[in-house]
Amino acid sequence: MPLRVLLADADGTLFDFHRGEAVAIGETFRRFGIPATPGNLATYSRVNRAQWLRLERGETTQERLRVDRFTEFLRETRLDGDARALCDCFVELLGQQRYILPGAEDFCRAVSARMPIFLITNGISQIQRSRFGDCALTPYLSGMVISEEVGHAKPHPAMLYRALEMAGCAPEEAIVMGDSVTADIAAARAAGMESILFTDGKEPPQGHGATHVARTYREALDILLAGAE
Repeated sequence: MPLRVLLADADGTLFDFHRGEAVAIGETFRRFGIPATPGNLATYSRVNRAQWLRLERGETTQERLRVDRFTEFLRETRLDGDARALCDCFVELLGQQRYILPGAEDFCRAVSARMPIFLITNGISQIQRSRFGDCALTPYLSGMVISEEVGHAKPHPAMLYRALEMAGCAPEEAIVMGDSVTADIAAARAAGMESILFTDGKEPPQGHGATHVARTYREALDILLAGAE
C-alpha cells in the first residue's frame, strides 16, 4: 500500500532544538543571576536529558518534568533559586526560539506537495504551540500532536494513533520520521509502522530498529517518494 502521510518529529528532526535551548537557558540564567558557565550549562543539559528519558520510560509526567529539572539543577549546583520561576521563564523564552535545521524548510515544502505532514512531538504544549504559531515550516504542516495534550509520550504509540486518526489513514499508509531511536523509532515499532531514522549526517547506531535510515533530507525525500509510488 503506498505511503500517504508523513508523521515527523520536531526537535532534532526539523528544528535545531539544541541551538534554541542554549539561547533560552542562557537568557534564563542571566535574568536570575545564575552564572552561565560551561559547567552550569552542562549540568542543566544532563539533568534535563535524564528527566526526558524518565518521561519516555513512564516514570514522570511532563508537568513534573518542567519544574523537577530545575529543582535538580539547583540541588546539584548548590545554587539558590526558585525552580518554578526558572521553569516559567525558560518555557516562555524557549517558545520564542524558531531555529530550523538547514534544509528543513525545503524538505517540508517538497514533501507537502506529495503528502500531508503531521508533527508528533514530546515537547511541552505551551512551547510547541508558540513556536509553530509563527514559523517557516507552519505553511507545510497539516496538523500537530503534542504528548502533553494526548497524555502519553513517545515511545507510547498513542500520539501516532491520534495523528493517524487526524489524517484519516491506516498505519500501513503512514511512516514515522525522527532522530530518536528510543522515542520516535520505538513508537513506530509499537504502532506497527514503518520508520525513517534521520541522523543529520551521523552514522546510525547499531540495532536502531528503523525501517530506513536517512543521513540527509535528500535521502529522506527519496525514501518517501519511492514509498508513495
